[in-house]
Amino acid sequence: MSPVERTAAWVLNNGQYDEKEEEGGAERSREEGRNTEKYELEISRLKERLRVSGRRLEEYERRLLAQEQQMQKLLLEYKNRLEDSEERLRRQQEEKDSQMKSIICRLMAVEDELKRDHAEMQAVIEAKQKIIDAQEKRIDSLDAANSRLMVALTQVKERYSVTPNLRNGLSPTNPTKLSITENGEFKNSSC
Repeated sequence: MSPVERTAAWVLNNGQYDEKEEEGGAERSREEGRNTEKYELEISRLKERLRVSGRRLEEYERRLLAQEQQMQKLLLEYKNRLEDSEERLRRQQEEKDSQMKSIICRLMAVEDELKRDHAEMQAVIEAKQKIIDAQEKRIDSLDAANSRLMVALTQVKERYSVTPNLRNGLSPTNPTKLSITENGEFKNSSC
C-alpha cells in the first residue's frame, strides 16, 4: 500500500466519516457517490499536505546537513586553532626552558669564577698573613733587641757615673767591646 492509501484507510477506520445506513438503495448509492467525492477530495488534500510535508522534510534535512557541515567546519577550525595554540605554547615553553638552562649555566659559570676568585683571595690573604706573622716575629725580635740595648745603655751610663777615670765609658787598661750577635743580643768582650 502507498502512503496515501494507508492514510485514507486510517481515516476510514477511525470513524471520521461514518456511513449511515439508509434504507433505500438509490439514496444509498447517491450517498456513497457523495462520500466517494468527499473521500477523493480529502485524499487529494491529504496528498497535497503529504507533498508539502515531504518538501518541508527535505528542506529540513538540507538545513540540517548544512548545519552539520557548518559545525564540522567550525569544529575543524577550532581544532586547528587549538593545535596552533598548543604548538605556540610548546615553543614558548621550550624557549623558556632554554633561557632557564642558559641562565643556570651562566650562574654556574659565575659561581665557579667566584669560587676561583675566593680561592685566589684566600691564598693572597694567607700569604699576607704569613708576611704579617713574620713581621710580628721580627718586631718582637727587634723589641727584644731594643730592650737589651736599653739595658746595655743603662749599664754604660752607670759605668760612666761610677768610674770617673774611664774615658768614653771604657777603662784604659781593660778595654771592652760591645758587639751584637746574629740573634740581636749584645755581648761584652774584652780585647
